Amino acid sequence: MLLSPKVSMVIATYNRAELLPATIDSVLQQQFQDFELIVVNDGSTDHTEQCLEPYRERIRYLYQDNSGPSAARNAGVRLARARWISIQDSDDLCAPNHLATLYRYAESHPDCGMVFANGAYLGSPSHNRETIIPTDKSRRLAKQGVSLKDLFDKSLVRLQASLISKACYDDLGGHDETLRISMDLDLSFRIFHRYPVAYIDEVVFYYRKHSGNTSANQEQRLSENISVIRKLLAGNPQAEITLGQPRVASRLAYRYYRLAKGLWQKGRQVDAQAAIIEASRLRPWSLKYRFYRLRWGC
Repeated sequence: MLLSPKVSMVIATYNRAELLPATIDSVLQQQFQDFELIVVNDGSTDHTEQCLEPYRERIRYLYQDNSGPSAARNAGVRLARARWISIQDSDDLCAPNHLATLYRYAESHPDCGMVFANGAYLGSPSHNRETIIPTDKSRRLAKQGVSLKDLFDKSLVRLQASLISKACYDDLGGHDETLRISMDLDLSFRIFHRYPVAYIDEVVFYYRKHSGNTSANQEQRLSENISVIRKLLAGNPQAEITLGQPRVASRLAYRYYRLAKGLWQKGRQVDAQAAIIEASRLRPWSLKYRFYRLRWGC
């Protein structure tokens, strides 16, 4: 095991024993081999311990009581010995060129806080496209650079496709441990505010769709997304000026609207009414939001 690796790869996992071995295999088969692999078991209750046995000589392993993915990632990064951090989900796959592509850029740009690239959907396209970031947009980002508007509009950063400077990660305090779904968006906002961020037009990981994807929890995803946007505006007053108040209000209002509909379907009428009132407050001229306020008697 390397004592001074160039990259520390961190996989935080919880009850993914059926998927984790393929993820680890994809990491160990990298073209670039100057890395350590840290696996943090976040209190799994399945047979994660047993599935890791064949890899014990290749990984550094940490078990902790279940504390959530952000806390597990932070725990892994605290063990990291390299200057660059790669954070991988325990259900996705690294492309063989993953570290080679990202580290090549990072090595020649040591002041960069984060460099990230594209991902592809494994098995079948999603959203009518093969890649997570559409082809034309990916080429533009690589050519023109990444703006706050790019990060804001589509939450395009996937940490599975990134390398982050450990100095940057530590300086920012790592992941917000109150978040379980929108932690990538939150961290990318905070990195962008303080450090240079770069993008490479290559696919470096594969997203595996399955029933256990955390993004399936729509209510939590929307609530956290709203929280992260409000945190961005509170911590960086210039952000609303850069983005423009209409863009910010539009995105927030739409999330409140989606949240309201989901809450109403669950029979939580009072919470749904509060959410649609907030959507309407942000976009008072929206006929759609006014219609739902009228329909729900609020």
